[in-house]
Amino acid sequence: GDTVVVGARGVNTQTGAAYVFRTTDGWSTYTEIELTASDGASPDVFGISVAIDGSTVVVGAYCDDDAGTDSGSAYAFRTTDGWDTYAEVAKLTATDGAYEDLFGQSVAIYGSTVVVGASQSRKLALGLCPANDCSGAAYLFRTQDEGATYGQMAKLTATDAAAADGFGWSVAFDS
Repeated sequence: GDTVVVGARGVNTQTGAAYVFRTTDGWSTYTEIELTASDGASPDVFGISVAIDGSTVVVGAYCDDDAGTDSGSAYAFRTTDGWDTYAEVAKLTATDGAYEDLFGQSVAIYGSTVVVGASQSRKLALGLCPANDCSGAAYLFRTQDEGATYGQMAKLTATDAAAADGFGWSVAFDS
């Protein structure tokens, strides 16, 4: 591989960043690009998780507060010229996002599909974790327009889910 993505969740008082490194000569020399969230704030912890597939990078920010404190989000960035330029193309959030879900704790991408883990997602609407069934979930998103938009396809949970399971702590794809 000639491209590496590294998360740095503590940058700028935990606003966070992700770095894309590219090489053309076997890593004797390389270029570095810093990615940040367009709406980043402390302590979003942007960069807690990262994934790359081709020209798309996904970065988790599990303490983003759009749907409540620490509900979380993930961001998709895309390039069309080998990372000379790039754009934030989407911000992914759970349709049922809530306080302390930690959505974005883990991310993976394969082709047009992204999976995002939320290890404290709950079945109950309210309550503090882990006492109130914060068993966790993984959310699937897909783009059908080259990454311009992503739609949530599914929320995956374990059939035997129990409080504090941490389901969604890590995620991966089979290619």
